[in-house]
Amino acid sequence: MTVRHDHTPPAPVEERLRAWAADDLNRVAVAMLIEEHELLAWPAVQRILVVQTDGAVYADWTHLSLRLPELELSEGEYAFLEVVLAIALGRQVLVDRVLPLGERRLAIVLRALAAWAGADSLAVGVRS
Repeated sequence: MTVRHDHTPPAPVEERLRAWAADDLNRVAVAMLIEEHELLAWPAVQRILVVQTDGAVYADWTHLSLRLPELELSEGEYAFLEVVLAIALGRQVLVDRVLPLGERRLAIVLRALAAWAGADSLAVGVRS
């Protein structure tokens, strides 16, 4: 009997989450986290959000929403994750949650909302 070990490292968590996110809400929320990249790189966020089973990965949005207050986040980071969770879970969020986001995260939110609405010709970014 020959035992073979696959020494190929697993794909990065971002790629695995993107592959998992098939429906619109998950796809938009995962894309937002990947584009923002800083929060998803935190081990604490990954530990709370990312569930890894036998070769599969998925986002546990409910778990993140319950544990969000435990994370040491700035006001902008917290607000961004609240918007991500509102999209992922189909919840309402007050529009004023975008106020502390800053330009970079606000642009991510606006692009995500435009993509979700199917407005692929709408440009969101810095004017030159």
